[in-house]
Amino acid sequence: MKKILKSFAVLTASLLLLQGCADLDIAPRNAVPTATAINNLASARAAVLGAYSEMQDGTLAFDGWLSNAQMFSDEMIHTGTFPTRLEFGQLNVFPANTTMGAVFSDFYDVINICNNIIEVLPGVVDATLSDADKNALLGEAHFMRAFCYWYLTNNWTDVPLVLTPTVEVGDNLNVPVNTRAEIMTQIKMDLDFAEANAPAGGGDRVGADAATAMLARWYLFNGDNANALAKAEELIDGGAYALEADYASIFAGGTSERIFYLSFNSIDANSNAFFYFPSAKGGRLSTSPSSKLIEAYEVGDARLAASIDSSSVPGEPHLIKYSDVAAGTDPIYFIRYAEVLLIAAEAAAAEGDFTKANDFYNQVRTRAGLAENTLDASNYVDLILQERFVEFAGEGSNRLWDLRRTGKAQTELAPFGYDGPCDDVWPLPQRDLDRNPNLVQNGCCNC
Repeated sequence: MKKILKSFAVLTASLLLLQGCADLDIAPRNAVPTATAINNLASARAAVLGAYSEMQDGTLAFDGWLSNAQMFSDEMIHTGTFPTRLEFGQLNVFPANTTMGAVFSDFYDVINICNNIIEVLPGVVDATLSDADKNALLGEAHFMRAFCYWYLTNNWTDVPLVLTPTVEVGDNLNVPVNTRAEIMTQIKMDLDFAEANAPAGGGDRVGADAATAMLARWYLFNGDNANALAKAEELIDGGAYALEADYASIFAGGTSERIFYLSFNSIDANSNAFFYFPSAKGGRLSTSPSSKLIEAYEVGDARLAASIDSSSVPGEPHLIKYSDVAAGTDPIYFIRYAEVLLIAAEAAAAEGDFTKANDFYNQVRTRAGLAENTLDASNYVDLILQERFVEFAGEGSNRLWDLRRTGKAQTELAPFGYDGPCDDVWPLPQRDLDRNPNLVQNGCCNC
């Protein structure tokens, strides 16, 4: 997707009341009926683009999608000056943390836009808007809502499940939390809808393939290995994607394994390279690769040189998957084909099919220039965790979630200060608790 101009984003934001859901319990300052905001194909498309624009929000682009969970694991360490980010680096996040609070609110901003679209669009009658167009746009909205709830429940566990939009001043948003099981059920429903209705393919707009890949991830995280394998194999057998021959080319514009990513341009830019790069290269080095991550790469692994620069600035190793400090155009890769292969490998191994498991797993290793390994019942969990660690370093939040879902978080993260089970969940933001009497704090360490 070629990202929309800021002025267009502002227009869409005003139409869809982006400010209406900021803290879950604050009524919007300027509300208008959304029925007048979405009334034809053009305005429906603008509404969906507004959701993508909100996903580009600066707080989400770095803290939400990437660094918070990276620093709360063994992947990255805090090397900057922001005390609220330091709490993530020390695995000691307090409810009053404003960086966390802003991320939490921004996820609900995206959700509120999607809720508006999902509620209003089915009832719009206009000659320019066919049922096929409606369903395709609704598929994108359902996916984005599910995607935000995926981040919310994997970080905070039990969160409010809000499925209706903030439309008029006075809406009661004092909602309680829902269980992780309830959140996961809704995510599955939204992904099923997106898979059936979103446009075909993948890329920087949600396509049906992104929903299929997320369903594979959903089944894996929920212990349904047979369905995780089946969904992953739908994409593998479909033949639309392939591993880039050169791992480094992924981050230099390679497209063959992009299933879903968030694109940016010089107008709709991000600051990710600025935060990952040292001052000698125009950045501020807010977070750096951990020594554990650097040492996790095997000798000869081509992914190391394509992921981390440990030599050009002495004493300041830094992530190089985001490199456009000047213009901020680096994409965020949410789902790559390599993940589909590793999901298939893990699910097949869990099902006892090590012929498939080794095939899928070793495709990823071979691309990295490494010799094949042999997975078996005694080692596949650890070997696939290791492969995911170095394959997706710096690309998202999966390392923390992988350790939690496999029961490895306490063992692997104890040297970094992890204290399970209370560190298995982040605290709900204090400002939301203060404003919403129906919210009850979860079982985090600092509550």
